[in-house]
This record gives sequence, C-alpha cells and structure tokens, in this order.
Amino acid sequence: MNAKALESFVQLLYIRGMVEREQILLEAVRAVRTCQSLHNRQESISDTAEGKENLFAEMQSVSEADDMGHFPGDREFFYNLCTAACELDLIELLLKSGRNDRSGMLAPAYLVEYLAGEITNDTSRVLLAEAEKFAEGLQKVIVNNPNVEFTLTTEKKVLYLLLQTAFSQSHNVRVLHQSIYRELLYKDRYDVLITLPVFGGRTSPDESGKTISRDSECIAVENLIRHLGERGRLLAVLPAKVTFAGGPVQEFRQWIMTDYHLAAMTALPEGILRPYAAIKTYLMAFDAKATSGVTVGKIVDENGKLTVKQKHWVSDAEFNSHEDWRPEIYLAEDNEAIQQFKASRLEKVKLKDVSEIFRGKSVLKDDLQPGKIKVLNISNMDEGELVFENMDTIQEEIRKVKRYQLEAGDILLTCRGTSNKVVLFPETEHVVIASANIIVLRIKEKIAPQYLKIFLDSPVGQLLIKSFQRGTTIMNINPNDIGEMEIPLLSMESQQILARQYLAEQERYRREKAALEERWDKERSELYKNFVGGC
Repeated sequence: MNAKALESFVQLLYIRGMVEREQILLEAVRAVRTCQSLHNRQESISDTAEGKENLFAEMQSVSEADDMGHFPGDREFFYNLCTAACELDLIELLLKSGRNDRSGMLAPAYLVEYLAGEITNDTSRVLLAEAEKFAEGLQKVIVNNPNVEFTLTTEKKVLYLLLQTAFSQSHNVRVLHQSIYRELLYKDRYDVLITLPVFGGRTSPDESGKTISRDSECIAVENLIRHLGERGRLLAVLPAKVTFAGGPVQEFRQWIMTDYHLAAMTALPEGILRPYAAIKTYLMAFDAKATSGVTVGKIVDENGKLTVKQKHWVSDAEFNSHEDWRPEIYLAEDNEAIQQFKASRLEKVKLKDVSEIFRGKSVLKDDLQPGKIKVLNISNMDEGELVFENMDTIQEEIRKVKRYQLEAGDILLTCRGTSNKVVLFPETEHVVIASANIIVLRIKEKIAPQYLKIFLDSPVGQLLIKSFQRGTTIMNINPNDIGEMEIPLLSMESQQILARQYLAEQERYRREKAALEERWDKERSELYKNFVGGC
C-alpha cells in the first residue's frame, strides 16, 4: 500500500478522534480481518445499504471471535474504513506508528539486517522476541528465509492480532501472545533467538516468578536462554549496566558463565537506538555450550552497514577471572598501563567497600538565589581544582541539606556531562553541597583521599571510570555502578608517600609553568614594541 493510501486510512480515524497508537492499530486489524473473512468466503464489499449492513455484521462476528471489543462507529464509517484498508500493509502501519511512539523501541533496519546475518543455511527455527521492535526489516527477513520456521512473540494483544493478520499467508510464521518477562509457556527450542528487551524496567516476583535479577533485561535473557537448542545462540541487545552492575546482576553474569556461555560481546555504535534510548549498548551472543573463549569487539557504522572492528579474543580463564564483563578493558590492548593493571598481583578493593557513595542534590534553576549555602556544579571544577568564585547559592536551612554537605577529603566525580573530572574537596568555612551532576566518594577506611584522587586522574583510572558509563556522548554514571570499581590497595604509608611526591611535583610544575608564562609575556611584549616604533 502506498504512503498516500496509508495516510488516508489514518486520517479517517483522526477525524473521529482516534489518535492513540493502540486504537489505530486495533481498528486497522479489525478492518483487515473483516476484509480477509469476506475474501475467504469469496464475497466482496458493496456500497449498497444491504452490502454495508452485511459488512457491519461480518465485522461484529470477527470482533467477537477475536475479542476485539465494540467498534466505535456506525455502518457508514466502517464501510469507509474497510474500503481504505483492503490493501493495507499492517507492518508498514506498525512501523510508522512506532516511529512516533517514544515509549516503545524500534531497531533500525541496518541492525535488523546485522542480526539476521546469524541465520544460516543450518538454521531451522528462529524466535524473534517482541517482534514489533524489528518491524523495519521483519518482512524481508522472513521472505529471505522461506525454509526457516519463525516464531514471533509479543506481549500486547493488539500487536498479537496484528502480527497474526499480517503473516496469515506465511506458512513459516507462528505468532505467540507471550511476555518474555514471565516464564515462557511453550517448551520449544530454537537455533537462533533474538531480543531487544526493555531497558531499566523492574518487576516484582509475582510478575516474573523466581528469577535471579528483577531487572527487565536480565529477566528476558534468563527466560529466553532456557529455550536454546543444543547448538543454539541467543542474540541480545543489552544496556551497559549488565556488564558491570553488582548484586543480582552480578549473580546473573555468574549464572550465565556457569550454566551457559557468553560467546561474544560487541559494543554497538553510539546512538544506534535514538530517539528511543541514548545509553551505551552491547550486542551479546549467548550459546548453550561453552567454547574456549569470548570474542570482544566494537561494531561501527560504515555507510549504513554494521561492521565489527577491534575484534579481540579472550580466553575463558582470563575472562572468568573478573567479576564483570566490561569490554573497554579488553579492547585497550594498546594501553600498557591497563595491561599491567589487569596482570598486577596487587591487592585491590572495591570503592563501595571503603567509601560512602552518594549523588549530590537536585537543585532547580528556580531554587537558585542569594543564600548561605553554596552549590558546587561541574563548572566549578577546573583542572583538578575547585573554583569557589561565582558559585551558585541557595537559601535553605542547613539541617535540610545536611546529608549533602561536603566535607574535607571528599572526592568529587562528575557523573553527567561530556568529560570526566575529579576533585578533592578542601578545608573551607563555607557550607557547600554538590549538585546532582556530581558523585561524592567519602572515604571510610584503608584509602587516603589524595591517593584515590591521583588514581582516578590516572590513565588507568580514567579508563575504568569510562567503562562504568551508561551513556554515550553525554555520560551517565550511577553511584551504585561506580562502587564496583576496583582500586589498588597499597599500604597507607605507601599511599601517603605517593601522594606527597605527586603534590611536590605538581607544585614544582606550577611554579616553573608560572615562571615560563611570565617570561613569555615579558619577551612577547618587547617584541610587539617593534610594531609601534618602540625599539
């Protein structure tokens, strides 16, 4: 169906005030199913009064059989809808409506094509979970693989009816009304399973059953991976937090590596899921049987085609020696310091075990006014130092912001913005709180604040911080995530010696830099006099 005809169908609904996506899709399915029912009985649509009456009666029968509810219109309106919908491409309508629905998610065509590359001549059964997310390319994948049995799942009833109707003539397609966030009712096994689950969702035990994690993306993988065939593979597009988060997510990773196998992990191009999501994502391949290692890589967009770059193979022994799956660590093979850090036998400690970690207070522009409480933001962090001048203030009772008040020795780390900044909070008479763009690390034991600041500023520290980012261009670091970061635990004496050496060399650098700048300014001024006859 051409774009103009599709627009005419949608316009008919808009005129009647039907503007919600699910309502538009439901009426499209109702009309197309009614047309199909008439066609199966070798009857056609007639514009006579009797024909419109028969058409309306057929619609009521179809609606009742498929539990589609009451049609919100009269016989004339439904006749006009059916006339427009007889050749309606439901997948095209699904795709168009999905592009305008920011609450859902659509995989771009080139990602669908890349995922479909996993379907080979040996593939006989494929499951596409929440198939509506792959609408851009779905028909092409099915047509190009006529010998493959496709199972499409979807959670919403209207999408189930739509997919059923759209592929009613495809002998190799089965549609299931099934949520992947609950235990699958069907026990079939597949050669390839593909999923782009909801990011950041949380469910209760009553909703999802007994699962390792309550996070939606982990639940989806846990439910789907149980349906892998003997040589099957599950392809999942997952957010960055799955690679490093602690608690139940860490238990989920351990379960995967014990009972199944992470075969490959590749970083997807920045912004590949915009405008639906702007966070960092990875394509992970899970196998039913373990091999000897994990392939880590980076996928880049080359003129609308996805290609794997920086492919690196990691043995299972090395991979399993770490609690997390952060690919940046493995791809930094040209960074000698990272390799030394990975191979180091130094004792390491997690930040969450030696510090209190919290995010600053959310302060709105309307809250800013002359007051006694200063608000520290990213703009006040310059070259590793705090700038107190021109700091925003608020007027508030100190007791109400006491939990956010900064103390000498706090480490301040930017968690939003475009660059990583680290500052050690000094002694001050001011009452200062951090904004929500900053994470505060308040050391409790074992680590000297200045030592931690130096480590976080180092190339290794900066790369480790970056590996915990959930965002892409605009970073987004969660306080719970950064708590999983490991710090080399030197003796307190060694930490203090290192800190003193660092500060002494830093002060020497600043003095010599200031002297050079003063000399340069003086010499430059003398040279400029030549232009005004001052020789």
